[in-house]
Amino acid sequence: MRASLLLVLCMSGTWTKGDSQGADQGLQMTGETRKGIWEELRDLRDMVVEQTVELRNTKDELQTQKDKVASFDKEIAVMSSRLAAVENKVTAITLELEATKAEQQLKKQKAEEAERLNTESRKVAFSAALTTAGKIGPFNTETQLIYKRVFTNIGGGYNSDTGIFTAPVKGVYYFRFTAFNNKNGEWLAVNLYHNSQKILHNSELANGHTSISNGLVLQLEQGSTVSLRLQINCGLYDDTSSLNTFSGFLLFPV
Repeated sequence: MRASLLLVLCMSGTWTKGDSQGADQGLQMTGETRKGIWEELRDLRDMVVEQTVELRNTKDELQTQKDKVASFDKEIAVMSSRLAAVENKVTAITLELEATKAEQQLKKQKAEEAERLNTESRKVAFSAALTTAGKIGPFNTETQLIYKRVFTNIGGGYNSDTGIFTAPVKGVYYFRFTAFNNKNGEWLAVNLYHNSQKILHNSELANGHTSISNGLVLQLEQGSTVSLRLQINCGLYDDTSSLNTFSGFLLFPV
């Protein structure tokens, strides 16, 4: 546009100064010049219009891009929110799995402990001798025999303070006893009791060194008791040789 204006000024200056040509020729040149100027102005106008349209299109495209960017930002925000939700779920699931593992581990430990206790409870065996004091009895009443010298007491079923065996588990048990007396003419006799019921009696008249023994299998409930009692007016003898013994063990639980 600046070039066109300069061209107009140059043409105008040429016409005003004049030269060897006439006025008609100057007017004709001025008309042609004006025609060229208007054509160039139209071209410039068209160019401006075209650039305006192009600028508008550029602005529209830029706005579209901005809208797309805003849309992408929203989508990213939504995806971030979903991702955070998923991460929270994963965290919750992980914590739940860890809690489940811990619970399973605890159950496993409890099961192992229960199995160990159950296995330990199946290990029941005892054996004890009566005394080293020598003569025992006779008494005018049936007397509880307390076997003080404990050799074995696996499972803790036998009580050396009372002479009574208490079944720690329900099961089938085997029991055995021995008895000895060295006083001629005196009876030795023992009774085996299951709870309060006498279920076995063994006796023998002493003739020098005399001994008796017996054994039996009993099915006991947990907490059932087994013990031996000295028969009324009977005697025993024991010393470090362990001549009077009481033993038992669990055959199998039921």
